[in-house]
Amino acid sequence: MKTIDLFRKDFLEANTWAQRKDGVPIDLLNNLTEEELKIAETELIHALSLRDDWPVIGLGHIQSKAALPKLYELLHNSNGPMKVTIAHSIFQICQDAQMIDIVLSTMPIITNPYELIDILYHLPDFNNKRITELHHNYCNHTDYLVAYNATQALGLPTDEVVERFRNKEE
Repeated sequence: MKTIDLFRKDFLEANTWAQRKDGVPIDLLNNLTEEELKIAETELIHALSLRDDWPVIGLGHIQSKAALPKLYELLHNSNGPMKVTIAHSIFQICQDAQMIDIVLSTMPIITNPYELIDILYHLPDFNNKRITELHHNYCNHTDYLVAYNATQALGLPTDEVVERFRNKEE
């Protein structure tokens, strides 16, 4: 199977839990030839919507300048985790500093632990002092998985988080 076909099958058409459980398969984008990457970029832009963050993440990863108009349009209509994900992708593409303020204002509104976990891994890419401070606050979150993933996303040892919650249970 050609690499572009594998990308379509396991990235664009991935719609089952088994296909999505391990997250966005960035390696499929990394393995495309230059020509295939142009095709994938066009297909990802066409797939952009507020219903699926995978195309958003993929376009940010490949730093698609062609996707910026549509990403900005989606950003305007988004909220919660999707707003942070879109802001992250825009920042990856063009380092728009306004995306930092959007993330800082949106993160505190997100309270669902499962929504928080995924977007915590976007935060280090901003390489911004205010976002890093916010990120460190999540290391002390009352939900174990949020605290653990926040710590892991920062590249810090998770032993202290595990111990803190293990002792909490007793």
